[in-house]
Amino acid sequence: MSKQILLCVETNKKARTDYLYIVATIKKYYIDDRKIIQRPIFLDSKTKYNAKDKVKEINKAIKEFSGETKVIYFIDVDDYNISAETQTLFDNIKHYCKEHEYEFVFFYKDVEDVYLGSSVRDDEKVKRAEEFKRKKLIENVKEENLRSDTFRKHTSNILSILDLYWVKKN
Repeated sequence: MSKQILLCVETNKKARTDYLYIVATIKKYYIDDRKIIQRPIFLDSKTKYNAKDKVKEINKAIKEFSGETKVIYFIDVDDYNISAETQTLFDNIKHYCKEHEYEFVFFYKDVEDVYLGSSVRDDEKVKRAEEFKRKKLIENVKEENLRSDTFRKHTSNILSILDLYWVKKN
């Protein structure tokens, strides 16, 4: 029986930047499993994590799929340690995921910082993500940086969460 995994990302449908990094990670570390159907949900912003239209899109995807569905949110930490507002939003998203039994992946400070080693200006994000994919720069990312339990520079817990649903390559 097949499984659907909804990948809820901060980026928008046009840019698709976060999704490119996540797909590169799945391709590098996991066996291609045709029984797993992955589908992006583009949130447009982390502030829309529980927006009515996004919740409706998630629920529709779950309802239309006959097998099991898992939902994973991918969220940038940004200035969590500096801004009380960011910390509150981040904690609210984490609580929302727990409450709905969704998985939660963090990127410290952001997805570009984890995969490229530094943050990127908004007007450069699409270009840099496409370059990352084209040049297969996933090969330069340290696996231990993708298996962090704590917020540290250039880290994420992405592999710890994806390990729950995909079979690792040898």
